[in-house]
Amino acid sequence: MTQKEIPLDDPKTLRLFQRGDTTGIFQFESAGIRSVLRRLEPETIEDVAAVNALYRPGPMQNIDTFIKRKHGKEHIEYPDPSLKSILENTYGVMVYQEQIMQVASQMAGFTLGQADILRRAISKKKKSVLDQQRRYFIAGAKEKGFTEEKANQVYNYIERFADYGFNRSHAFAYSFVAFQMAYLKVHYPAPFFKALLRSVLHNPKKMKEYLSGAKNAGVKTLSPSINQSFYSFYLNSLQEIRFGLGGIKGIRRDFIYDLLDERMENGNYTSLNQFLTRMNQRNSKWLKEENIRPLLAIGAFDELEPNRRQALSQLEGKIQNVLYSGGSLDLLDMMALKNETLPDFSLEEKLKLEDDYLGIYLSGHPVEQFSKIKRRKKLLMFLS
Repeated sequence: MTQKEIPLDDPKTLRLFQRGDTTGIFQFESAGIRSVLRRLEPETIEDVAAVNALYRPGPMQNIDTFIKRKHGKEHIEYPDPSLKSILENTYGVMVYQEQIMQVASQMAGFTLGQADILRRAISKKKKSVLDQQRRYFIAGAKEKGFTEEKANQVYNYIERFADYGFNRSHAFAYSFVAFQMAYLKVHYPAPFFKALLRSVLHNPKKMKEYLSGAKNAGVKTLSPSINQSFYSFYLNSLQEIRFGLGGIKGIRRDFIYDLLDERMENGNYTSLNQFLTRMNQRNSKWLKEENIRPLLAIGAFDELEPNRRQALSQLEGKIQNVLYSGGSLDLLDMMALKNETLPDFSLEEKLKLEDDYLGIYLSGHPVEQFSKIKRRKKLLMFLS
């Protein structure tokens, strides 16, 4: 697929804009613009581009008028009937700079070069230049059969809107990119969110927002894994994203690269003891509790050490044994710690550790527990 193959009238993508479900979409992420999308309910790429142009200081004052006119709640008026063909797509509201130039050309006979001079003069707000351009505009309009009163009325209209009119070509260029991203989000959510998450690996706030969006789109995020994860997020399947080790707080990048290189060169890790031994042989500076603890705390070793509490409680002793054994796995087995079984962390404790080291929850969410309790109470009340 190429960008040009993405249809700009795709119904599912337009419905995404209508819902304001634009988390991660270029130019359309803010809460304010998402609210405008929900109110406007865009039906075409033209509507999407208009929102992009209107949601800026200045044009914002026309958003309500634009929305009411689109939905037929306010009569569409034009400064002059002859300008309908120019302003029809924007419901009589002057949104784009190009419309200013077209109005000057149509009504006063300006060349596009002269119309651009008018646009720039208005934006600079120099009274002498504005007065000069007004004279030119009125003279040209009168030559085309308009009254001086009508010419002044339209010029005032132009002057009011030109100061903040947005460039149509820019609005459409931005909106094409936004529409293409939205198309990928709605049709290929896992690859889309994987790419988004890679871009915010060290921004926990954004990461949390995008992970929530992925979950709402039916994409599952798998916990970091010592044998499955890489530095950043990657696509585990068309509906699954694997969390990257680089997103864990408190772990050095060069340590992660070393443990990944060791895994690539010598295969998966088969136990915590073997991992510690191999990392010690690769670079003894990594054999510190502060480097390993975050990995155990967030469950990166769950496939080898399913009891996180027990693994953490034994970590210091296991590191000492590896150092004393001189890298001999046989000797390390002989020095094995007494296996005192401890109860694993509760879900709440796991979530707290995940929040501490990842900035997000992966094993669940604290609120989900209350929802389950609430549902259970309702069931008991019904049965009673």
